[in-house]
Amino acid sequence: MICAGRQVGKSTTLSTVALFEAATRRNITVLLVSAGEVASRRLLEECQTLAHGSPLLGGSVLDDSKSLLTLSNGSRIISVPASSRQIRGWPVDVLILDEAGFIDTEIWRAAEPAIIARPGSRVILVSTPWGGVDHFFRALWQRGMDHPDDQVESWHWPSSVSPLVDAGLLEQIRQRESAEYFRREFLAEWTDDAGSYFSEAEIMNAVADYQMCPPEDLESWLDRPFAAAAGLDWGFAQDASAMALVSVLEDYGTNRDLLGDGLALFIPWLEVRHGWPYSRFIDRVVETAGKYYLKVVASEVNGPGEPVTQNLRERAAAARRDCNVFKVWTDNRRKMSGFSKIKVLLQRNELVLPREPELLKQLRSLEFEQLQTGSLRISVPERAGHDDAVMALMQAVSSVDMRGALRSYGPFGALQGVPDGVEMTSTKSGLMVPVRPRPVRFHQTAFTSPTGSEKGTTW
Repeated sequence: MICAGRQVGKSTTLSTVALFEAATRRNITVLLVSAGEVASRRLLEECQTLAHGSPLLGGSVLDDSKSLLTLSNGSRIISVPASSRQIRGWPVDVLILDEAGFIDTEIWRAAEPAIIARPGSRVILVSTPWGGVDHFFRALWQRGMDHPDDQVESWHWPSSVSPLVDAGLLEQIRQRESAEYFRREFLAEWTDDAGSYFSEAEIMNAVADYQMCPPEDLESWLDRPFAAAAGLDWGFAQDASAMALVSVLEDYGTNRDLLGDGLALFIPWLEVRHGWPYSRFIDRVVETAGKYYLKVVASEVNGPGEPVTQNLRERAAAARRDCNVFKVWTDNRRKMSGFSKIKVLLQRNELVLPREPELLKQLRSLEFEQLQTGSLRISVPERAGHDDAVMALMQAVSSVDMRGALRSYGPFGALQGVPDGVEMTSTKSGLMVPVRPRPVRFHQTAFTSPTGSEKGTTW
């Protein structure tokens, strides 16, 4: 069990250990489990890079793909996102969980039995501080710190243990930032929710282990009219550009006891791109609008957003995309309105979140400050990192009309009864979610003009 701070070398360490075990032992299976699909691919890619770059191992790689690395000695490294369906059944010699604090306890229960029939098996769990006192990672790490034995040992890796971290710069950060932030991010210590806009319970109760649906997995929306509202946050300087889609979940009527006549929203797709030029990200949005029916696209016009949004409008029209691109100014009132809407949806069990670590971190990093006017200032402090994913989510949610969705839901209706072959999962709050969810097929009244701007209606 390893609880680690920033830039301590978690991914490099895990990749090196995985490759060492596979290369020095014959016919073993190393299973890498990551909290999200992107993290899963990234960890295996680092293993592949190490293997191909090694003069000892370069010629031993027989097969490498997005989820598998096979060596000539018969050993395999398999990488999967946190999913009970993908984890169950593997006999595993080395089990590695990356960002284990973000992985649900049920996933851990599915993964742990994989090693019980393999002599000499090892389990390595690594994460930044995340999770309540009853979460398996925190509980096991604390057990290993308090009472290490032949089953559980724990290590605490604050950022200062890395030989690559500049001690002088670390001290400057400590003097400049709040004690709570420094403890969490660099000393790798669990902290409470004081000052956070969303509580940990609100966030984690809404998380489900479902697979998001990239646009390329859908046919044209003319054939499969899966409607969604899109929120866009345009990166500036070191920020990334982000696109978040929000739609109404097709739950096959399984949540009527929990929601009554209500509906649940979910995020069918979330995309964050670092280093992409605006033109390339615009192409991606236009491509997405050819698969999902984007009834509303809320595009911020702060910073570089004004000309970029205008370019998006022109490119979407040229491609004959039937989507309405709205210009929105992201100011304090808009953020207060949008994030308040998200908070209400979470408290009512009406929003499902994917288990994507970066999104969850950003949601947790949102802080609020009560202003003298009585309003709130809500933001992710610069010290806490990026806010691109949560801002895109806020833009999308602000374009959803739940009352309109209910009006449209009636005549169109949802399928009643889970079809054969459809696997279901659930949130901690009990909301049922298909493992491969899709939006309900309607698109007339579920979405509206984005709301909540101090500078007036810019659309």
